[in-house]
Amino acid sequence: MRLRNPPLSSLLPLLQRPPLPLLHRCCLSTLLYNGSAASCRRLSTDGPAPQPVIGQDSVEVLGHSYRRDDFTNVTQRILSRVGRNLHNQPHHPLWLIKERIKAHFYSAYVGRGGNPLFSVHDNLSPVVTVQQNFDSLLIPPEHPSRKPGDNYYLNRTTMLRAHTSAHQRELVSAGLDAFLLAGDVYRRDEIDASHYPVFHQMEGVRLFSNHEVQI
Repeated sequence: MRLRNPPLSSLLPLLQRPPLPLLHRCCLSTLLYNGSAASCRRLSTDGPAPQPVIGQDSVEVLGHSYRRDDFTNVTQRILSRVGRNLHNQPHHPLWLIKERIKAHFYSAYVGRGGNPLFSVHDNLSPVVTVQQNFDSLLIPPEHPSRKPGDNYYLNRTTMLRAHTSAHQRELVSAGLDAFLLAGDVYRRDEIDASHYPVFHQMEGVRLFSNHEVQI
């Protein structure tokens, strides 16, 4: 379910404050998943990303090529949004909001050594596998949220993430138990006052042991 966007007037007090200093950003580029090396691709920061191309037999995006099949439904217009990373552009409204959320978690949740308890992952590739986006979250194969009418597929096994939760299992499998995820996500919504096919999410995950829960 999508929540309605708050009116811009409610965000103005937040955006008009002086921006916080750029906080440390960390990201894992290679993770262990099910005992084997699995790719948690990190977007390159060395110049602009290559222009995406939808060819007759393949889709090229972020420097990788994916073979087309009967599930391919992503459009050139949507692919042109991939890699813009508005949430990582200093002083952009999305960046300002993200940094304030990070600052809250960094100050409110501190580990024993005085370091922030939550790590931040805001530069992971939005191109994910269907397994990451659905199976890893225990979404049944017949669930309506998987429909091509609601998602952008590169092919039957690869898609543009519909939520940042697509990376949760990878990060947990890598041994993380407290982290924030932020990024652009893609859903085939009709454009209106509160919906757009490309939007942004930020979420937090914290794992607790049985002992911690019982305290």
